[in-house]
Amino acid sequence: MLSHVSRKIGLSSQFAINAHTPHIERIGAYVWHILPAGITCFGRDGLAIDKWLASSKTHSVKSGTQRTICRVVLPAGAVVIKQSRINTPRAWAREILRPAKARLEFENAMALRELGLPAAEPLAWGSRHSRLPGESILISRSIDAGHPLDRFLETTPLRSALRQRIAVELGKLLANMHDVGVAHPDPHPGNLLVEITGGVPQFTLLDVHAVRFGAPLTVRERIDNLVLFGRWFQLRATRADRLRFWQAYRDTAAAGVAIPRILAVEVERRTSVSNQRFWNGRFTRYCRTNRLFKRQKGHRTAGHAVRDVEPACFERLLADPDYPFREANIVVRKDSRSSTVIEWTVATKDGPRTWIYKRFRVKSALALLKNRLRTSPAMRSWLYGQNLLERWLPTARPLCVIERKRFGGSAEGYLLFEKVPDALDLVEAVASLPNFEARLQLPFKSAWASAIGRLICTLHDRQVSHRDLKAPNILLQNARSQPLEAVPVLIDLVGVVPGREVPRKVRVRDLARLNASFIGNPLVTRTDRLRVLRAYQGWALYGKSEWKAVWRAIEIATSAKREKNAKSGRPLS
Repeated sequence: MLSHVSRKIGLSSQFAINAHTPHIERIGAYVWHILPAGITCFGRDGLAIDKWLASSKTHSVKSGTQRTICRVVLPAGAVVIKQSRINTPRAWAREILRPAKARLEFENAMALRELGLPAAEPLAWGSRHSRLPGESILISRSIDAGHPLDRFLETTPLRSALRQRIAVELGKLLANMHDVGVAHPDPHPGNLLVEITGGVPQFTLLDVHAVRFGAPLTVRERIDNLVLFGRWFQLRATRADRLRFWQAYRDTAAAGVAIPRILAVEVERRTSVSNQRFWNGRFTRYCRTNRLFKRQKGHRTAGHAVRDVEPACFERLLADPDYPFREANIVVRKDSRSSTVIEWTVATKDGPRTWIYKRFRVKSALALLKNRLRTSPAMRSWLYGQNLLERWLPTARPLCVIERKRFGGSAEGYLLFEKVPDALDLVEAVASLPNFEARLQLPFKSAWASAIGRLICTLHDRQVSHRDLKAPNILLQNARSQPLEAVPVLIDLVGVVPGREVPRKVRVRDLARLNASFIGNPLVTRTDRLRVLRAYQGWALYGKSEWKAVWRAIEIATSAKREKNAKSGRPLS
């Protein structure tokens, strides 16, 4: 922050190390700083930004309240225009103390290129001719063959050789940055462009306005930055690829920096802690109006929705949350004293879509009182569903939640969420096994047991427990079309508790609840149960330590659950 203040008042400038001096020109209400490369690129008409933005050759890349990014095709090549706005008190106050965001990114990009690090080539930056904070604009050369790294990794099928090469090259890039004293405070893969040339990935740094320059990073500073960088990859990259990244980083780091190999364990541990802290701080975001969610009130109702839901649909549900239950094109999936669940097909601008709609009933005046003292079941399902998706745990995506308000508290709740495609719940999937030949049942049961064991292990490792982890609350996605590759998905999240370390007693309770669902089922053998436990404990990675003690604990907890339900008359399924 002090360096930004120094640059604001002109005592220092990251741009001073570059030999090229920008040409300063006032165009309309803006003062522009244009590099020689920009003058060449803009052509005879010069910097005609208003004309460019009105042109049919302008393509919007990103649009939001804080910034807008678009790509413009010019005769000399395409450029990217990034408009940064000052429309919040925090942004306004921040720009009082630091230069305009476009100037910071312009100067930092030039400094990175001087240091031999890959950054988009800046061409010009401009801001309003005023001493007060305001909109600023950065123009840089477009990298047409580049793709955001996060989107590239999530949507592109990669061969193992290319995936491994990406891990190695990323390790080299981070090591080179740290060696020359550069730290990116927001190093997620969305701020990297990747371009594959001859099978070799090449990266370009984006969003560099907050990049810090200084002396080569110490080991502690390197670890701090690697933890931030690794949060996204810890959920999506394999352990082997993360190890490749670490080895490439160590091999590339400057000779004078001793980085013990064992520090990889510390990086993994701290990355996990950092992720937990991030996830636990996200709950308030799901109940506010922002770029992902919106909050709205109706007559004695209130609700939250993702931006994907059409406003007209959300407003109609707010006006009458019960109207879908009167529609003709519904299929009733559940109707009990506590809730009703329907499958609802809706005509949208993208064509007909099938959703699941659930109504949580208020069974008594006591339940109404409880909802005044705690979060209602519908709201818990909304919050926990969004949070589980952020933890990269499979669940049906909640689309909107609505609550009726009565006596100042929450009454009936309504939850709309996406339908899991081509799914069977675990009870239905097991019941379908006799339809296969006897010799073909084993591969299906083995695959499902391993997938479910790994899912519950991941659930607990990411500090989530589920006290109602029964078989009907686990769906197998694509169980009909691709049963061997079916993916387990969690539903009915009222009993979920996220954000707390899961002790052994709770782990055993969750496993016992699932085990109790199959008491007396001849299709689920003790061997199948052991396959789930083997996958849960990761025998291939961690060995069979104390598995018999866990097995006995699950058996005791299952018997206790069976006796409890027998006394209350409730089914175990």
